[in-house]
Amino acid sequence: MSKYNKEQLWGLFSKLPDELKDTVLSEDTADSILSICQRHEIKDEKISKIAELVGNSLMGLLPPDELQSSLEEEVDLDHEIAKKVSQEINRFIFYPVKESLLSFYKIEFTPGGKIIKLSPEEKEKKRVKSAGTKDVYREPIE
Repeated sequence: MSKYNKEQLWGLFSKLPDELKDTVLSEDTADSILSICQRHEIKDEKISKIAELVGNSLMGLLPPDELQSSLEEEVDLDHEIAKKVSQEINRFIFYPVKESLLSFYKIEFTPGGKIIKLSPEEKEKKRVKSAGTKDVYREPIE
């Protein structure tokens, strides 16, 4: 992935939805990344690169479904470790802000932290289908 200078990154950051800005700067995000890395015994020098990749995904520079391959190539993680780390990042960091991420990427989160890329036609079908379904959990307003 090509490097961006500070001005370019701040320009992108300033255009983010507030929810994503908060996530990028959140101490909880940093704690989650550290916890995930410690759980998988990832060395300190690789943690900052993982944090950079997560930040790039949150800022629209790296599609979340490409995180695993970036972890393998750029951080030099084993395939299985990269898969587990990316699943946990999807679950704990990306999933809570999935609506905001959908504005950048045509993706869907599935149970278990997996991300799938949707074609524009699939995305439209899902939107139309969900718009036409009744929410059985919502109480009627009188």
